[in-house]
Amino acid sequence: MDPIGLDPGYGLIKVATAGGDFVMPSHVAAVRRVGLAASGLRLARATIVRMGGKEYAIGEGAPMRGAVYESIEDARFLQEPSLALFLGAVARALPSAAEPVALVVGLPVALLQGQQGREIAGGLRRLLTGTHSLEVDGKALSLSVRHVWVRAQPLGVWADWALDDEGQALPGVRRALVGIVDVGWGTVDLIGIQGGQVNADMVAGADLGVRVLLEDASGDDTMPLHELARRFAGGTLTVDERHVSRWATEIAAFVRRRWRRSRPQLVILAGGGIALLKEYGALDVLKAAFAGETLLPHDPVTTGARGLRKLARGLVARERMREALAQAVGQGEVDGDGSEAAAPEGAAAGPTYP
Repeated sequence: MDPIGLDPGYGLIKVATAGGDFVMPSHVAAVRRVGLAASGLRLARATIVRMGGKEYAIGEGAPMRGAVYESIEDARFLQEPSLALFLGAVARALPSAAEPVALVVGLPVALLQGQQGREIAGGLRRLLTGTHSLEVDGKALSLSVRHVWVRAQPLGVWADWALDDEGQALPGVRRALVGIVDVGWGTVDLIGIQGGQVNADMVAGADLGVRVLLEDASGDDTMPLHELARRFAGGTLTVDERHVSRWATEIAAFVRRRWRRSRPQLVILAGGGIALLKEYGALDVLKAAFAGETLLPHDPVTTGARGLRKLARGLVARERMREALAQAVGQGEVDGDGSEAAAPEGAAAGPTYP
């Protein structure tokens, strides 16, 4: 069983597998065929996913291939276009779909805090679990998803720092109070972890991601999200130090307000927004909000997906232990008191939030 970390951000979808990290824009569109009307013109390159009798374009060129599905509503995670995006990205990341996979999926903190989040997490598990017949860029495949776990996105950042490649806790990590600041395209997510437990007072999320910066720079808060991303990537939408500094100050104020009663010894900064702040020389504005040490992963964009994969490895190990125990029980090979064996220390390190 192949453990996989899936971090479906608003701007980028990140997949971590045994073979490495895969990243693509989180664009998805219902393909529109225009026949000879496109004669003499090139079609934008995109990954084409066919499933359930429908055809979707995903990735960078998707907005040019049909009707774009774009939503910042939480329910988007349960819609068929999002499912096509998730499965298509996983299929692209894998060398083959011969082996069943186990997914740990990261979702935004703000979504997971309420009852709706529990419903969406449960619905997403049901949608992803099972065998999916689809076609990706003309290649038919059957993708078997054996297990799905949902975790808060910044938990993946913590896990990439705290766990080894087998999903086991590294020595000493359980003693420190660690804060995670994950700045993505749509949201800023915060979480605090100590001793493998969540610090509930440090859990928060806000719609302060890169989108806020680009809307400020464009002066148009109604521009479609994919168009904002395209113009920024193409250089026709520029941001200056004034925009970036104002945005960094907003994020720092949010963190100070939510963590005013907490003093983490270490703060890990992650997400595409952190990479952007570093590029524009504004990272110190955010760092000034913390009294303790700060850590910037070598790749702040993919660290969350890598950590989610480490969690997946630990969880898969636990499932295998349960299966072995169940088989032993069925064969009468149990301890004298009939008790179950505990999972090994660190096998599924980190809080099971939510």
